[in-house]
Amino acid sequence: MLSAIIFLVLNMKKFINVLFGLLILTACSSANEFTTSTAAPSLMEPSPVALTTVPTFSSPNNSVLWQELQVTMDQAEITQDFITEFGSTRSPSPGDKFLWIHIQLKNVGKVEMDTPLPEHFSALYAAAEFKPSYGHRKDHTDYTSLQPTLFPDQGVEAWLRFDIPVDAELKDLRFIFLPESSHVGTSFSSPSYPYGEEHPTFVWNCAP
Repeated sequence: MLSAIIFLVLNMKKFINVLFGLLILTACSSANEFTTSTAAPSLMEPSPVALTTVPTFSSPNNSVLWQELQVTMDQAEITQDFITEFGSTRSPSPGDKFLWIHIQLKNVGKVEMDTPLPEHFSALYAAAEFKPSYGHRKDHTDYTSLQPTLFPDQGVEAWLRFDIPVDAELKDLRFIFLPESSHVGTSFSSPSYPYGEEHPTFVWNCAP
């Protein structure tokens, strides 16, 4: 009888130890489950927005200065056709007409400089950008005939020709000088208008 009681007591101790161990494991598991920290979301700083500075438009006869080069747009004219230096009449493509821009260049510095290439000039109408075309109008010095070098204190003048839509009027047109770029917009014929982005840009109204 005594041995049976001892056996029962020993088994009860084992059962209590096992039960106690299970309770500890359960408590630890629960603690891990509920104390897991959640990382706070990082705050994203807003990306800086590039601000576009629109240049101040000049009027015809106004001069601008880029480095030591003085540029003046003093006349804009629209024609439906023109007489070439060979005496023939040149008509535009259907739906187009001709814009003529007369400009003056002067080297006001003390060293010679390159004459800007025609590609550094543009005409803007609505959302379209136009580049100069071959002209050679009678009694009008064509820009492509200028010498490639401007010497100190030398001034020259010439005409640039643009083919523009037939509906375009002088009041709606802009003439652009881009000394360090060839297009106003970020891609061909798409100035919306970022005006040359980071490049210097000079703008004239074509109408007085």
